[in-house]
Amino acid sequence: MVSIYKSQSFPTTGYGYVYNLKPELAAKVKEAFFTFNWEGTALQKEFKSAEPPQEKFIPITFKDTWAVVRQIDDAMGVSYTCK
Repeated sequence: MVSIYKSQSFPTTGYGYVYNLKPELAAKVKEAFFTFNWEGTALQKEFKSAEPPQEKFIPITFKDTWAVVRQIDDAMGVSYTCK
């Protein structure tokens, strides 16, 4: 197989919460993700071979982390609409 383009890495999955969630509950949701123990889980098995290997949930932003995805979409003329 021949590659003609290799983008920077980006997350293949993202989790979030609704923007108007009470701040106390939002903080608990974040804490649950960032303290989750991956040891022995399907997540550990799936993401240990990622590049770079992942061992925990990390904070991401649509603006920064997925900028490359939006650039690729723009170059390919892809657009998304909400229904």
